Amino acid sequence: MSDIERRDYYRMEDRVHLIRTPLEKHLISEDPYGDQYNIPRQALLISQLQAIDNDSRDLLRQVGDYNRALGSYLRAMDEKIELVAKYVVSHDKELAQKEPVNLSEGGISYYDGSPLTVGSYLHLIIVLFPSYASVAAIGQVRTCEKIEEQPVIYRIGVEFQVLLEADRKLIVRHIRRRQSQAIREQGQKTD
Repeated sequence: MSDIERRDYYRMEDRVHLIRTPLEKHLISEDPYGDQYNIPRQALLISQLQAIDNDSRDLLRQVGDYNRALGSYLRAMDEKIELVAKYVVSHDKELAQKEPVNLSEGGISYYDGSPLTVGSYLHLIIVLFPSYASVAAIGQVRTCEKIEEQPVIYRIGVEFQVLLEADRKLIVRHIRRRQSQAIREQGQKTD
């Protein structure tokens, strides 16, 4: 993908929890959530619950149309489960560590003290805040440039090679939500 094509994506500066694991090309699969990647399950709890919500949204609407009280009760139970899951995930000290990144539906760039070889592969887990939704992806390092000498800091640019469509949409929604929030906050400051 050319630099011009990569610039077509919505992108934003953000703070996320990022787990990156070097990956040999022959270990790449079409499922970034595969057991071989040893993904911490607490990192995926919220995303798994959201996937269940997405799968059952139409059914819940139908139940609510048929029996309003039952639909309201099921929505309340769903909210309780989500609150408990967010509490569990938010109290995981490792997942609470955030770092600055530039995120788009096409890739991510971040800062690191060690260089990476352009063309190498990474398995990535990205925890988005404040929702604690997680995305797993496999990316290829496209850029690695030294931006600081003391201490040595590199900016690593990674293009997603394997990203599920649902996760791509999740990233787009997250970016749009954060951009809308920034616009609202900027408007409040000027008032």
